[in-house]
Amino acid sequence: MEIKGDRHGLRLIAKHFSSSDQLVEDLRRTLAEKQSFLGSASLLVEVSEPALTADLFGQISAVFAGFPNLSLRGIQQGDAPGLLSLEQRPQDMVAPPKVVRHTIRSGQRLSHAGDLIIVGDVNPGATVTAGGDVMVFGWLRGAVYAGQPEDAGRVIYALRFDPAQVRIGDRLALGNPEGSGNPEKALVENGELVVKPWHDVRLPEAITQERSSWSGRFSSATNS
Repeated sequence: MEIKGDRHGLRLIAKHFSSSDQLVEDLRRTLAEKQSFLGSASLLVEVSEPALTADLFGQISAVFAGFPNLSLRGIQQGDAPGLLSLEQRPQDMVAPPKVVRHTIRSGQRLSHAGDLIIVGDVNPGATVTAGGDVMVFGWLRGAVYAGQPEDAGRVIYALRFDPAQVRIGDRLALGNPEGSGNPEKALVENGELVVKPWHDVRLPEAITQERSSWSGRFSSATNS
């Protein structure tokens, strides 16, 4: 992983990686080793190989979420012109909502390029990163990053809202040790990250459609 500077700022150039996992691990190691040198830099990641997919896009965003002093300016595929923001991704890179039906435990990291729905708790010490919204149908006490890397129009929801840290786009806030523990949501208003009551609590379509699919398969099996 090379670090280069130009008139636009610093670039991390990822070349000759045989897999996405190898690239992501080297990126995490590079940021950890160079974070004192980089300070509070805004970085562009340039990926030559492998191809930039929705999953890799989300994994790169998740790595940066672990370094709050650094910001991800954008991701670029090879020498392609312009930056690839969340709003500009090609349709085949827009990930569908992901439903996770278990608790995210301390030390675990979960990332997804689209909306992320967790039916379970996010424990202290766990980290969740999404390119879209995050909905926690349980107790949120870990760190959650939504709208990564730069979509400040996203929202973080939780039935019990007591996070250690939340980030939406580039807006970061620490949790309140005396949180209400009630259904609440975090969003960006007028450039500030705010927390409000979540009154219209309801299951998202990704869950209800999944349940309908299960029901249909079960009925077919019992009627055969």
